[in-house]
Amino acid sequence: MLRWVFHRGTSTLTCEIDASRQHHFDVCVIPHWDVAASSIEGFDDAVSAFERHADIARRLREAGWTSVDHVVMSQGHHRTAPTPLAA
Repeated sequence: MLRWVFHRGTSTLTCEIDASRQHHFDVCVIPHWDVAASSIEGFDDAVSAFERHADIARRLREAGWTSVDHVVMSQGHHRTAPTPLAA
């Protein structure tokens, strides 16, 4: 549904919402340098998943991470908008 890519120094990570299962939303944080260390939190509603994603993104920005890209996926389509997002 939503994927943001963050960068800090030489490190990159992805924070995304995956809605591949009906009525279930996973918020995933994937460090590109150690994919095995990824975290996944499950939610039963989109609002809670989006709130959690926003909280994680805010905390990452506060810790010095910069959003370098985001993708919004809707009904099999996606739109990529590379842009540094304001904190």
